[in-house]
Amino acid sequence: MSTFQINYDEKEINNSKLSPFSVNGLLKEKSSPEILQSSPGLDKSYLLGTNSFVNSVTLAYNEHHHLIIKPDDIWIAIISQFSIYVNLNAEKLRDKFVSFQGKKELEVTCSGSLRDAPYDVLTILMSTEIAKTIKDASVKDWVIPNFSTTTPTDKIVGSIALMSSLQKYFDYKFRLFCGIPRVTLLGTLDDWKSIKTRAERLSEFDSGDGLMTKWLVMLIPVLTQFIESVGGNVNVGWWNKICHYIGGGSGPTWLSGWITVFTVFDDQSKWLGDTKSKQTFKTIETTEWLFIDTQDIPAGYLSVPVVVDDNGTKYKTKLYAGHMSTNIQQTSIQPRLDWFLKIE
Repeated sequence: MSTFQINYDEKEINNSKLSPFSVNGLLKEKSSPEILQSSPGLDKSYLLGTNSFVNSVTLAYNEHHHLIIKPDDIWIAIISQFSIYVNLNAEKLRDKFVSFQGKKELEVTCSGSLRDAPYDVLTILMSTEIAKTIKDASVKDWVIPNFSTTTPTDKIVGSIALMSSLQKYFDYKFRLFCGIPRVTLLGTLDDWKSIKTRAERLSEFDSGDGLMTKWLVMLIPVLTQFIESVGGNVNVGWWNKICHYIGGGSGPTWLSGWITVFTVFDDQSKWLGDTKSKQTFKTIETTEWLFIDTQDIPAGYLSVPVVVDDNGTKYKTKLYAGHMSTNIQQTSIQPRLDWFLKIE
């Protein structure tokens, strides 16, 4: 760090004359857009036009204020201008950056949803994907700052600058998926082995339609993975395939993933176990598991009528039992097994 005197009439800044930062102020939009995420402290800063580097310098000069700048400011100012030039001359410079015509889509994935996804991480991942695809991977590290003053935010800004500079060659996609951070499988290893042994008897009860055998073929790999996980051989990739949703535009939403092996019959006893492809509004989706219309997910509980004879007075009742409620505790969620008896 180096501080030096230029003049001697340093004045205090009157913050009341400055405008707090706002995105609609920066972009000159009348309505306030929804901001999904931003860098830390942005909401506590001030808006000085559309170029805070140049306008900070001119304000410090005109109003006699102490100016603080760092290497990252200078480098990003250079790269911002470089980006404009590259986009203006994208076809002339194509051969310097990529070996293909047109645009390629680059996609990075991460767990999360629209409003809580780690977009900072996704941006850094995208810069890595760019480096894998362009002719000279060193361009990534050339663009992204790496000085003694560089903060994580500076690296994200540099990554976005890289993306912007090469946007004539690439389309960028952040694909978000949900995920389970932690799983607890209660019981012993013998318990989980016993489930598999019990399930193998299903084929004994096949009525001739072959459905019990088909179902067992789907169940065994899933039950085997439970055993492996309890035994310490956890396949994280498999657990991340437990479920996902595919939207059909204005049509239905489909559930897929290995959880669907527990939904092969709907509430009307219809077999759903052969649905491994679906036409969405964009393309034909396929899966190694099943596609289940979310409206067809069967109830997790069963019911059976019972007559209760109370000392000669008979009542029609119905017993309900199964998965019908859930325990929630801090960060944990656990399905419950319950029952109740109801007078009809």
